[in-house]
Amino acid sequence: MKSNFIKLSDKVKIRKEYFGGVLFNMDTGDVIDIDREAFTVISIIKHIELVDMNALLDMPITYKGKRINSGGIKGILSRFADMGIIDVMPNGILSEDYRKRLQEKNLIKLRWPAYEHLSAPETVHWAVTYKCGEACPDCYIERHKSLFTNELDTQAAYNLISKIADSGVFQLAIGGGEPLIRNDLEDIVHRASEKGLAVHITTGKYEIERERLDALAKHIKTLQIGIRTDELINGDISAAEKLRVLITQLNERGIIAGANLIMTRSSIHNFDRVIEMLISSGFKRYTLLRYKPPKNVKRWLQEKPNKHDLDLLEERLTVMQEMHTDILFRIDCALSFLERRLNPQTALYSGIRGCVAGDRIISVAPDGSVYPCSQLVGDIFKAGNLLNEDFECIWNRSNVVKKYRSFREKKCFKNSSCGKCQAKVFCGGCRVFAEDAIGSDPGCPGPLCGSNYTDDEYDVIADIQDTIGCTDAGFPYATREEIEKWLEEDNNKDYPSWINNR
Repeated sequence: MKSNFIKLSDKVKIRKEYFGGVLFNMDTGDVIDIDREAFTVISIIKHIELVDMNALLDMPITYKGKRINSGGIKGILSRFADMGIIDVMPNGILSEDYRKRLQEKNLIKLRWPAYEHLSAPETVHWAVTYKCGEACPDCYIERHKSLFTNELDTQAAYNLISKIADSGVFQLAIGGGEPLIRNDLEDIVHRASEKGLAVHITTGKYEIERERLDALAKHIKTLQIGIRTDELINGDISAAEKLRVLITQLNERGIIAGANLIMTRSSIHNFDRVIEMLISSGFKRYTLLRYKPPKNVKRWLQEKPNKHDLDLLEERLTVMQEMHTDILFRIDCALSFLERRLNPQTALYSGIRGCVAGDRIISVAPDGSVYPCSQLVGDIFKAGNLLNEDFECIWNRSNVVKKYRSFREKKCFKNSSCGKCQAKVFCGGCRVFAEDAIGSDPGCPGPLCGSNYTDDEYDVIADIQDTIGCTDAGFPYATREEIEKWLEEDNNKDYPSWINNR
Protein backbone atom coordinates (compact mmCIF):
# COMPACT_ATOMS: atom_id res chain seq x y z
CA MET A 1 0.00 0.00 0.00
CA LYS A 2 1.82 3.09 -1.24
CA SER A 3 -0.24 5.85 0.31
CA ASN A 4 0.16 7.08 3.86
CA PHE A 5 -3.43 8.34 4.16
CA ILE A 6 -6.52 6.19 4.63
CA LYS A 7 -10.14 6.75 5.64
CA LEU A 8 -13.28 4.71 5.95
CA SER A 9 -15.19 4.85 2.67
CA ASP A 10 -18.24 7.12 2.77
CA LYS A 11 -20.33 4.30 1.32
CA VAL A 12 -19.52 1.91 4.18
CA LYS A 13 -21.36 1.56 7.49
CA ILE A 14 -19.99 -0.38 10.44
CA ARG A 15 -21.80 -1.99 13.36
CA LYS A 16 -20.29 -3.59 16.44
CA GLU A 17 -21.35 -7.19 17.18
CA TYR A 18 -20.48 -9.84 19.77
CA PHE A 19 -18.00 -11.52 17.38
CA GLY A 20 -16.47 -8.25 16.15
CA GLY A 21 -18.54 -6.32 13.69
CA VAL A 22 -20.48 -6.08 10.43
CA LEU A 23 -19.53 -3.86 7.50
CA PHE A 24 -22.17 -2.82 4.98
CA ASN A 25 -21.50 -1.35 1.54
CA MET A 26 -24.35 1.05 0.71
CA ASP A 27 -23.59 0.88 -3.02
CA THR A 28 -23.33 -2.86 -3.55
CA GLY A 29 -25.41 -4.18 -0.65
CA ASP A 30 -22.53 -6.45 0.38
CA VAL A 31 -22.39 -7.39 4.07
CA ILE A 32 -19.10 -8.55 5.58
CA ASP A 33 -18.53 -10.05 9.03
CA ILE A 34 -15.18 -9.23 10.64
CA ASP A 35 -13.53 -10.40 13.86
CA ARG A 36 -12.79 -8.28 16.93
CA GLU A 37 -9.21 -7.46 15.94
CA ALA A 38 -10.29 -6.14 12.54
CA PHE A 39 -13.18 -4.22 14.07
CA THR A 40 -10.84 -2.61 16.61
CA VAL A 41 -8.71 -1.28 13.75
CA ILE A 42 -11.63 -0.10 11.60
CA SER A 43 -13.31 1.64 14.57
CA ILE A 44 -10.15 3.70 15.15
CA ILE A 45 -10.07 4.71 11.48
CA LYS A 46 -13.75 5.69 11.58
CA HIS A 47 -13.30 7.77 14.73
CA ILE A 48 -10.24 9.69 13.47
CA GLU A 49 -11.74 10.11 9.95
CA LEU A 50 -8.39 10.60 8.15
CA VAL A 51 -5.45 8.50 9.32
CA ASP A 52 -1.73 8.53 8.61
CA MET A 53 -1.05 4.85 8.07
CA ASN A 54 2.51 5.02 9.38
CA ALA A 55 1.26 6.50 12.65
CA LEU A 56 -1.39 3.80 12.87
CA LEU A 57 1.20 1.07 12.35
CA ASP A 58 3.47 2.58 15.02
CA MET A 59 0.67 2.75 17.56
CA PRO A 60 0.39 -0.12 20.11
CA ILE A 61 -3.14 -1.22 19.20
CA THR A 62 -4.14 -3.97 21.61
CA TYR A 63 -6.74 -6.71 21.71
CA LYS A 64 -7.18 -8.91 24.81
CA GLY A 65 -4.21 -7.15 26.36
CA LYS A 66 -1.86 -8.09 23.52
CA ARG A 67 -0.55 -5.76 20.84
CA ILE A 68 -1.70 -6.45 17.29
CA ASN A 69 1.54 -6.63 15.32
CA SER A 70 2.06 -4.23 12.43
CA GLY A 71 2.03 -7.11 9.96
CA GLY A 72 -1.45 -8.07 11.11
CA ILE A 73 -2.67 -4.48 10.80
CA LYS A 74 -1.15 -4.20 7.32
CA GLY A 75 -2.96 -7.37 6.30
CA ILE A 76 -6.27 -6.03 7.60
CA LEU A 77 -5.80 -2.69 5.83
CA SER A 78 -4.77 -4.34 2.56
CA ARG A 79 -7.87 -6.55 2.59
CA PHE A 80 -10.12 -3.59 3.41
CA ALA A 81 -8.59 -1.55 0.57
CA ASP A 82 -9.14 -4.38 -1.93
CA MET A 83 -12.78 -4.62 -0.88
CA GLY A 84 -13.38 -0.87 -1.10
CA ILE A 85 -13.99 -0.55 2.63
CA ILE A 86 -11.26 2.04 3.09
CA ASP A 87 -10.16 4.73 0.65
CA VAL A 88 -6.44 5.07 -0.01
CA MET A 89 -5.31 8.61 -0.90
CA PRO A 90 -2.00 10.08 -2.08
CA ASN A 91 -2.31 13.01 0.31
CA GLY A 92 -4.55 14.57 2.92
CA ILE A 93 -4.82 17.19 5.65
CA LEU A 94 -4.73 15.88 9.20
CA SER A 95 -6.49 17.67 12.05
CA GLU A 96 -4.33 19.59 14.54
CA ASP A 97 -5.21 17.26 17.41
CA TYR A 98 -4.87 14.19 15.21
CA ARG A 99 -2.20 12.36 17.24
CA LYS A 100 -3.90 13.15 20.53
CA ARG A 101 -7.20 11.76 19.27
CA LEU A 102 -5.44 8.70 17.91
CA GLN A 103 -3.85 8.01 21.28
CA GLU A 104 -7.10 8.60 23.16
CA LYS A 105 -9.08 6.29 20.88
CA ASN A 106 -6.51 3.54 21.28
CA LEU A 107 -6.85 3.71 25.08
CA ILE A 108 -10.60 3.12 24.94
CA LYS A 109 -11.48 -0.53 25.46
CA LEU A 110 -14.35 -1.66 23.28
CA ARG A 111 -17.25 -3.28 25.08
CA TRP A 112 -18.76 -6.08 23.07
CA PRO A 113 -22.52 -6.81 23.01
CA ALA A 114 -23.70 -9.42 25.51
CA TYR A 115 -26.21 -11.07 23.16
CA GLU A 116 -24.74 -13.87 21.04
CA HIS A 117 -26.77 -12.85 18.01
CA LEU A 118 -26.74 -9.81 15.77
CA SER A 119 -27.72 -6.59 17.52
CA ALA A 120 -30.19 -5.91 14.66
CA PRO A 121 -31.09 -7.57 11.37
CA GLU A 122 -29.20 -6.63 8.23
CA THR A 123 -32.43 -6.17 6.28
CA VAL A 124 -36.08 -5.58 7.07
CA HIS A 125 -38.56 -6.77 4.44
CA TRP A 126 -41.65 -4.58 4.62
CA ALA A 127 -44.86 -5.29 2.73
CA VAL A 128 -46.29 -1.77 2.72
CA THR A 129 -49.57 -3.10 1.30
CA TYR A 130 -51.14 -6.39 0.27
CA LYS A 131 -53.25 -4.68 -2.38
CA CYS A 132 -52.43 -5.49 -5.98
CA GLY A 133 -54.07 -5.00 -9.37
CA GLU A 134 -52.74 -8.27 -10.76
CA ALA A 135 -53.92 -11.83 -10.16
CA CYS A 136 -50.68 -13.75 -10.55
CA PRO A 137 -51.38 -17.48 -10.07
CA ASP A 138 -48.16 -18.12 -8.12
CA CYS A 139 -48.42 -15.26 -5.61
CA TYR A 140 -48.04 -16.53 -2.05
CA ILE A 141 -49.56 -13.36 -0.55
CA GLU A 142 -53.04 -14.72 -1.29
CA ARG A 143 -52.45 -17.28 1.46
CA HIS A 144 -52.55 -14.70 4.23
CA LYS A 145 -53.64 -11.31 2.89
CA SER A 146 -57.11 -11.81 4.43
CA LEU A 147 -55.48 -11.71 7.89
CA PHE A 148 -54.77 -7.99 7.43
CA THR A 149 -57.50 -5.40 7.00
CA ASN A 150 -55.40 -2.35 7.87
CA GLU A 151 -52.17 -0.82 6.62
CA LEU A 152 -50.12 1.99 8.09
CA ASP A 153 -50.87 5.57 7.11
CA THR A 154 -48.01 7.88 6.16
CA GLN A 155 -47.26 9.13 9.67
CA ALA A 156 -47.34 5.65 11.16
CA ALA A 157 -45.04 4.52 8.34
CA TYR A 158 -42.61 7.32 9.29
CA ASN A 159 -42.65 6.17 12.91
CA LEU A 160 -41.96 2.59 11.86
CA ILE A 161 -39.04 3.70 9.67
CA SER A 162 -37.53 5.62 12.60
CA LYS A 163 -37.67 2.54 14.82
CA ILE A 164 -36.04 0.40 12.14
CA ALA A 165 -33.28 2.90 11.34
CA ASP A 166 -32.55 3.74 14.97
CA SER A 167 -31.98 0.06 15.76
CA GLY A 168 -29.06 -0.12 13.31
CA VAL A 169 -30.69 -1.92 10.37
CA PHE A 170 -28.83 -1.39 7.09
CA GLN A 171 -31.41 -2.08 4.39
CA LEU A 172 -35.15 -1.69 3.89
CA ALA A 173 -36.65 -3.90 1.18
CA ILE A 174 -40.10 -2.59 0.31
CA GLY A 175 -42.62 -4.84 -1.40
CA GLY A 176 -46.22 -5.94 -1.21
CA GLY A 177 -48.69 -6.63 -2.77
CA GLU A 178 -47.87 -3.88 -5.19
CA PRO A 179 -46.10 -1.05 -3.34
CA LEU A 180 -46.62 1.42 -6.20
CA ILE A 181 -50.34 1.35 -5.43
CA ARG A 182 -49.53 3.55 -2.45
CA ASN A 183 -49.62 7.22 -3.42
CA ASP A 184 -47.23 8.07 -0.57
CA LEU A 185 -44.54 5.57 -1.61
CA GLU A 186 -42.20 8.37 -2.71
CA ASP A 187 -42.59 10.02 0.70
CA ILE A 188 -41.93 6.73 2.47
CA VAL A 189 -38.71 5.98 0.56
CA HIS A 190 -37.59 9.60 1.00
CA ARG A 191 -37.94 9.31 4.76
CA ALA A 192 -36.19 5.91 4.83
CA SER A 193 -33.28 7.22 2.76
CA GLU A 194 -33.11 10.34 4.93
CA LYS A 195 -32.75 8.07 7.98
CA GLY A 196 -29.73 6.37 6.41
CA LEU A 197 -31.33 3.17 5.13
CA ALA A 198 -30.44 1.66 1.76
CA VAL A 199 -33.85 1.29 0.12
CA HIS A 200 -34.89 -1.29 -2.45
CA ILE A 201 -38.32 -1.78 -4.01
CA THR A 202 -39.89 -4.87 -5.56
CA THR A 203 -42.69 -4.26 -8.05
CA GLY A 204 -44.73 -6.24 -10.53
CA LYS A 205 -45.32 -3.23 -12.77
CA TYR A 206 -43.76 -3.15 -16.24
CA GLU A 207 -44.83 0.43 -16.86
CA ILE A 208 -44.13 3.22 -14.34
CA GLU A 209 -44.83 6.93 -14.84
CA ARG A 210 -41.72 9.00 -15.55
CA GLU A 211 -42.55 11.41 -12.73
CA ARG A 212 -42.63 8.59 -10.20
CA LEU A 213 -39.35 7.18 -11.49
CA ASP A 214 -37.76 10.63 -11.21
CA ALA A 215 -38.90 10.92 -7.59
CA LEU A 216 -37.89 7.38 -6.62
CA ALA A 217 -34.47 7.67 -8.30
CA LYS A 218 -33.38 10.18 -5.67
CA HIS A 219 -33.77 7.69 -2.85
CA ILE A 220 -33.65 4.04 -3.96
CA LYS A 221 -30.71 1.84 -4.91
CA THR A 222 -32.42 -0.93 -6.83
CA LEU A 223 -35.77 -1.80 -8.35
CA GLN A 224 -36.51 -5.51 -8.48
CA ILE A 225 -39.14 -6.41 -11.07
CA GLY A 226 -41.26 -9.50 -10.57
CA ILE A 227 -41.30 -11.23 -13.94
CA ARG A 228 -44.42 -13.07 -15.07
CA THR A 229 -42.55 -15.88 -16.76
CA ASP A 230 -45.71 -17.43 -18.24
CA GLU A 231 -45.98 -14.41 -20.55
CA LEU A 232 -42.43 -14.83 -21.82
CA ILE A 233 -42.79 -18.59 -22.20
CA ASN A 234 -45.92 -18.01 -24.28
CA GLY A 235 -44.04 -15.57 -26.51
CA ASP A 236 -45.65 -12.32 -25.34
CA ILE A 237 -43.58 -9.82 -27.34
CA SER A 238 -45.39 -6.82 -25.83
CA ALA A 239 -44.28 -7.84 -22.31
CA ALA A 240 -40.66 -8.07 -23.42
CA GLU A 241 -40.91 -4.65 -25.11
CA LYS A 242 -42.41 -3.03 -22.00
CA LEU A 243 -39.53 -4.42 -19.96
CA ARG A 244 -37.00 -3.12 -22.47
CA VAL A 245 -38.45 0.39 -22.20
CA LEU A 246 -38.51 0.22 -18.40
CA ILE A 247 -34.89 -0.93 -18.19
CA THR A 248 -33.84 1.97 -20.42
CA GLN A 249 -35.69 4.41 -18.15
CA LEU A 250 -34.07 2.94 -15.03
CA ASN A 251 -30.59 3.06 -16.56
CA GLU A 252 -31.09 6.72 -17.46
CA ARG A 253 -31.86 7.47 -13.80
CA GLY A 254 -29.07 5.42 -12.29
CA ILE A 255 -31.41 2.86 -10.70
CA ILE A 256 -30.08 -0.70 -10.67
CA ALA A 257 -32.65 -3.04 -12.23
CA GLY A 258 -33.08 -6.66 -11.24
CA ALA A 259 -35.38 -9.44 -12.38
CA ASN A 260 -37.09 -11.68 -9.82
CA LEU A 261 -37.85 -15.09 -11.34
CA ILE A 262 -40.03 -17.66 -9.57
CA MET A 263 -38.66 -21.10 -10.35
CA THR A 264 -41.83 -23.00 -11.17
CA ARG A 265 -41.58 -26.24 -13.12
CA SER A 266 -42.46 -24.35 -16.31
CA SER A 267 -39.84 -21.68 -15.62
CA ILE A 268 -37.13 -24.27 -15.06
CA HIS A 269 -37.92 -26.18 -18.25
CA ASN A 270 -37.87 -22.91 -20.20
CA PHE A 271 -35.01 -21.36 -18.23
CA ASP A 272 -32.70 -20.66 -21.17
CA ARG A 273 -35.46 -19.10 -23.24
CA VAL A 274 -36.66 -16.83 -20.42
CA ILE A 275 -33.14 -15.63 -19.60
CA GLU A 276 -32.29 -14.92 -23.24
CA MET A 277 -35.48 -12.87 -23.65
CA LEU A 278 -34.68 -10.87 -20.51
CA ILE A 279 -31.09 -10.32 -21.61
CA SER A 280 -32.42 -8.88 -24.86
CA SER A 281 -34.59 -6.54 -22.77
CA GLY A 282 -31.50 -5.27 -20.94
CA PHE A 283 -31.46 -7.18 -17.64
CA LYS A 284 -28.05 -8.00 -16.15
CA ARG A 285 -29.08 -9.02 -12.61
CA TYR A 286 -31.31 -11.98 -11.78
CA THR A 287 -32.63 -13.32 -8.50
CA LEU A 288 -33.98 -16.87 -8.68
CA LEU A 289 -36.77 -17.47 -6.18
CA ARG A 290 -37.86 -20.90 -5.06
CA TYR A 291 -41.49 -21.64 -5.85
CA LYS A 292 -43.37 -21.12 -2.57
CA PRO A 293 -46.82 -22.64 -1.99
CA PRO A 294 -49.54 -20.41 -3.50
CA LYS A 295 -53.10 -20.44 -2.19
CA ASN A 296 -54.27 -22.63 -5.07
CA VAL A 297 -53.22 -26.20 -4.23
CA LYS A 298 -54.08 -27.41 -7.73
CA ARG A 299 -51.65 -24.88 -9.17
CA TRP A 300 -49.05 -26.01 -6.62
CA LEU A 301 -49.33 -29.62 -7.72
CA GLN A 302 -49.02 -28.56 -11.34
CA GLU A 303 -45.98 -26.27 -10.98
CA LYS A 304 -44.06 -27.55 -7.94
CA PRO A 305 -40.58 -28.64 -9.11
CA ASN A 306 -39.58 -32.19 -8.26
CA LYS A 307 -36.02 -33.30 -7.54
CA HIS A 308 -35.35 -33.91 -11.23
CA ASP A 309 -36.46 -30.35 -12.03
CA LEU A 310 -34.18 -28.93 -9.33
CA ASP A 311 -31.26 -30.95 -10.65
CA LEU A 312 -32.02 -29.53 -14.09
CA LEU A 313 -32.09 -25.97 -12.68
CA GLU A 314 -28.70 -26.51 -11.02
CA GLU A 315 -27.29 -27.74 -14.34
CA ARG A 316 -28.80 -24.97 -16.49
CA LEU A 317 -27.77 -22.24 -14.03
CA THR A 318 -24.14 -23.40 -14.22
CA VAL A 319 -24.25 -23.37 -18.02
CA MET A 320 -25.81 -19.87 -18.16
CA GLN A 321 -23.23 -18.49 -15.73
CA GLU A 322 -20.45 -19.82 -17.93
CA MET A 323 -22.06 -18.45 -21.10
CA HIS A 324 -22.82 -14.98 -19.70
CA THR A 325 -19.93 -13.91 -17.47
CA ASP A 326 -21.23 -10.32 -17.36
CA ILE A 327 -24.54 -11.42 -15.87
CA LEU A 328 -25.11 -11.66 -12.10
CA PHE A 329 -27.25 -14.53 -10.84
CA ARG A 330 -28.35 -14.73 -7.23
CA ILE A 331 -30.54 -17.29 -5.51
CA ASP A 332 -32.85 -16.71 -2.59
CA CYS A 333 -32.15 -18.40 0.73
CA ALA A 334 -34.78 -21.08 0.01
CA LEU A 335 -32.62 -22.33 -2.87
CA SER A 336 -29.39 -22.44 -0.88
CA PHE A 337 -29.14 -26.19 -1.49
CA LEU A 338 -28.11 -25.38 -5.07
CA GLU A 339 -24.78 -24.29 -3.52
CA ARG A 340 -24.50 -27.15 -1.03
CA ARG A 341 -21.33 -28.49 -2.69
CA LEU A 342 -19.35 -25.33 -1.94
CA ASN A 343 -16.40 -25.46 0.40
CA PRO A 344 -17.74 -24.25 3.78
CA GLN A 345 -15.00 -21.60 4.05
CA THR A 346 -15.82 -20.33 0.55
CA ALA A 347 -19.49 -20.14 1.45
CA LEU A 348 -18.72 -18.23 4.65
CA TYR A 349 -16.40 -15.79 2.87
CA SER A 350 -19.05 -15.24 0.16
CA GLY A 351 -21.74 -14.45 2.75
CA ILE A 352 -23.86 -17.53 1.98
CA ARG A 353 -25.78 -18.41 5.13
CA GLY A 354 -28.91 -20.24 4.00
CA CYS A 355 -32.03 -19.69 6.08
CA VAL A 356 -31.60 -16.44 8.02
CA ALA A 357 -35.17 -15.91 9.26
CA GLY A 358 -35.06 -14.02 12.56
CA ASP A 359 -31.27 -13.95 12.33
CA ARG A 360 -30.21 -11.65 9.48
CA ILE A 361 -33.66 -10.63 8.24
CA ILE A 362 -37.08 -9.92 9.63
CA SER A 363 -40.41 -9.17 7.97
CA VAL A 364 -43.04 -6.50 8.63
CA ALA A 365 -46.64 -6.77 7.43
CA PRO A 366 -48.79 -3.82 6.23
CA ASP A 367 -50.20 -3.27 9.74
CA GLY A 368 -46.77 -3.23 11.43
CA SER A 369 -46.82 -6.84 12.64
CA VAL A 370 -43.40 -8.51 12.76
CA TYR A 371 -42.62 -12.04 11.53
CA PRO A 372 -39.42 -14.11 11.11
CA CYS A 373 -39.72 -13.89 7.31
CA SER A 374 -42.27 -12.81 4.72
CA GLN A 375 -43.43 -16.42 4.19
CA LEU A 376 -44.04 -17.33 7.84
CA VAL A 377 -47.09 -15.18 8.48
CA GLY A 378 -49.93 -15.96 10.87
CA ASP A 379 -50.77 -15.81 14.57
CA ILE A 380 -48.31 -18.55 15.57
CA PHE A 381 -45.45 -16.68 13.85
CA LYS A 382 -46.20 -13.18 15.10
CA ALA A 383 -43.30 -11.71 17.08
CA GLY A 384 -44.90 -8.35 17.90
CA ASN A 385 -46.06 -5.11 16.30
CA LEU A 386 -43.90 -2.05 15.72
CA LEU A 387 -46.83 0.31 16.19
CA ASN A 388 -46.77 -0.22 19.93
CA GLU A 389 -43.52 -2.10 20.68
CA ASP A 390 -39.84 -1.26 20.53
CA PHE A 391 -37.84 -2.86 17.73
CA GLU A 392 -35.04 -3.92 20.10
CA CYS A 393 -37.52 -5.60 22.45
CA ILE A 394 -39.03 -7.68 19.63
CA TRP A 395 -35.63 -8.54 18.18
CA ASN A 396 -33.98 -9.54 21.46
CA ARG A 397 -36.85 -10.99 23.48
CA SER A 398 -39.51 -12.46 21.18
CA ASN A 399 -39.72 -16.23 21.63
CA VAL A 400 -40.75 -16.58 17.99
CA VAL A 401 -37.65 -14.77 16.76
CA LYS A 402 -35.44 -16.73 19.15
CA LYS A 403 -36.91 -20.01 17.92
CA TYR A 404 -36.19 -19.31 14.26
CA ARG A 405 -32.81 -17.82 15.00
CA SER A 406 -31.80 -21.13 16.61
CA PHE A 407 -33.73 -23.58 14.40
CA ARG A 408 -30.55 -25.58 13.73
CA GLU A 409 -30.51 -26.54 17.42
CA LYS A 410 -34.01 -28.05 17.38
CA LYS A 411 -34.32 -31.84 17.56
CA CYS A 412 -36.63 -31.94 14.56
CA PHE A 413 -33.85 -30.35 12.51
CA LYS A 414 -30.78 -32.01 14.02
CA ASN A 415 -32.20 -35.51 13.50
CA SER A 416 -33.23 -34.85 9.91
CA SER A 417 -31.43 -35.09 6.58
CA CYS A 418 -30.95 -31.30 6.71
CA GLY A 419 -29.42 -31.53 10.17
CA LYS A 420 -27.05 -34.30 9.06
CA CYS A 421 -26.05 -32.56 5.83
CA GLN A 422 -22.53 -31.21 5.41
CA ALA A 423 -24.03 -27.89 4.22
CA LYS A 424 -26.27 -27.36 7.26
CA VAL A 425 -24.38 -24.26 8.43
CA PHE A 426 -24.66 -22.32 5.17
CA CYS A 427 -27.88 -23.89 3.89
CA GLY A 428 -30.25 -25.66 6.28
CA GLY A 429 -33.11 -25.68 3.80
CA CYS A 430 -36.21 -23.49 4.04
CA ARG A 431 -38.60 -23.57 6.98
CA VAL A 432 -41.59 -22.85 4.72
CA PHE A 433 -41.40 -26.38 3.30
CA ALA A 434 -41.05 -28.15 6.65
CA GLU A 435 -44.19 -29.88 7.84
CA ASP A 436 -44.02 -28.05 11.17
CA ALA A 437 -42.45 -24.85 9.75
CA ILE A 438 -39.29 -25.33 11.82
CA GLY A 439 -37.71 -28.67 10.93
CA SER A 440 -36.18 -30.25 7.85
CA ASP A 441 -36.82 -29.17 4.26
CA PRO A 442 -37.89 -32.24 2.22
CA GLY A 443 -37.30 -30.50 -1.10
CA CYS A 444 -33.50 -30.70 -1.38
CA PRO A 445 -32.61 -32.89 -4.39
CA GLY A 446 -29.58 -34.43 -2.68
CA PRO A 447 -28.58 -33.81 0.95
CA LEU A 448 -24.89 -34.49 1.59
CA CYS A 449 -25.47 -36.99 4.39
CA GLY A 450 -23.63 -40.08 5.45
CA SER A 451 -26.51 -41.48 7.48
CA ASN A 452 -30.26 -41.14 7.91
CA TYR A 453 -30.06 -41.88 11.64
CA THR A 454 -32.93 -40.58 13.76
CA ASP A 455 -33.30 -40.51 17.52
CA ASP A 456 -35.81 -43.17 18.61
CA GLU A 457 -36.63 -41.09 21.68
CA TYR A 458 -37.51 -38.03 19.60
CA ASP A 459 -41.25 -37.27 19.87
CA VAL A 460 -42.25 -35.49 16.65
CA ILE A 461 -45.81 -34.88 17.86
CA ALA A 462 -44.62 -33.20 21.07
CA ASP A 463 -42.24 -31.07 19.03
CA ILE A 464 -45.06 -29.98 16.68
CA GLN A 465 -47.22 -29.14 19.71
CA ASP A 466 -44.37 -27.03 21.08
CA THR A 467 -44.08 -25.24 17.73
CA ILE A 468 -47.80 -24.46 17.52
CA GLY A 469 -47.95 -23.37 21.15
CA CYS A 470 -50.34 -23.65 24.07
CA THR A 471 -53.22 -21.74 25.62
CA ASP A 472 -52.66 -19.51 28.64
CA ALA A 473 -53.71 -22.48 30.76
CA GLY A 474 -50.95 -24.61 29.27
CA PHE A 475 -53.04 -26.86 27.00
CA PRO A 476 -51.69 -27.51 23.45
CA TYR A 477 -53.71 -25.85 20.68
CA ALA A 478 -53.61 -29.16 18.80
CA THR A 479 -54.14 -32.57 20.45
CA ARG A 480 -51.92 -35.57 19.76
CA GLU A 481 -54.82 -37.20 17.90
CA GLU A 482 -55.23 -34.18 15.61
CA ILE A 483 -51.51 -34.06 14.80
CA GLU A 484 -51.41 -37.83 14.17
CA LYS A 485 -54.20 -37.34 11.64
CA TRP A 486 -52.26 -34.56 9.90
CA LEU A 487 -49.17 -36.75 9.66
CA GLU A 488 -51.15 -39.69 8.25
CA GLU A 489 -52.82 -37.64 5.54
CA ASP A 490 -51.37 -37.49 2.03
CA ASN A 491 -51.19 -33.73 2.62
CA ASN A 492 -51.76 -32.80 -0.99
CA LYS A 493 -48.33 -34.05 -2.08
CA ASP A 494 -46.01 -31.88 -0.02
CA TYR A 495 -48.26 -28.85 0.42
CA PRO A 496 -46.97 -27.92 3.91
CA SER A 497 -49.53 -28.87 6.53
CA TRP A 498 -48.76 -25.86 8.76
CA ILE A 499 -50.31 -23.58 6.12
CA ASN A 500 -53.68 -25.26 6.51
CA ASN A 501 -53.45 -25.66 10.25
CA ARG A 502 -51.91 -22.43 11.54
